[in-house]
Amino acid sequence: MGNCFSESKKLFENKMKKFILDRLPQLFIVLIVVFSYTLVFNHAKAVGLEKYYKEDLTEADKVNIVLFNVLQGIDMLQTLEIANNDDYYEKNKILGKHPSEAQVITYFISRGVAHYHVTKMIPERYRKFWHTYNVVYNYDVIRDNHQLGIRIDF
Repeated sequence: MGNCFSESKKLFENKMKKFILDRLPQLFIVLIVVFSYTLVFNHAKAVGLEKYYKEDLTEADKVNIVLFNVLQGIDMLQTLEIANNDDYYEKNKILGKHPSEAQVITYFISRGVAHYHVTKMIPERYRKFWHTYNVVYNYDVIRDNHQLGIRIDF
């Protein structure tokens, strides 16, 4: 009786683990969007950086920051696929060829935070170039990864 219960418990734990792990990509995208929303729309303030901020963010800036972070989320999920697959290797010299999942997540969160603060430091008249460059660059990286066969399954 105890052995049967133990096996049922292990089976349940394995199914729950698989259920959660299968939904991690969606969870990461939701967390990135929520993180972007919190930064942009709740006017989160970084300690000591306010003195470098040029002008307030416009609505277009806020939309572009969210778009940047969504693209970052997709790139992060592709990079996690690379990290967990020996058939591919990462070209980003900061991360190395086979980064750990923790390194990937830390890198992309740091990059998102840095992007937000740099956006606030750039004078408004130059921000459209900043946003265009970042969105096009991230889109190209995602497209190139996709062409190599790196997929994100939902």
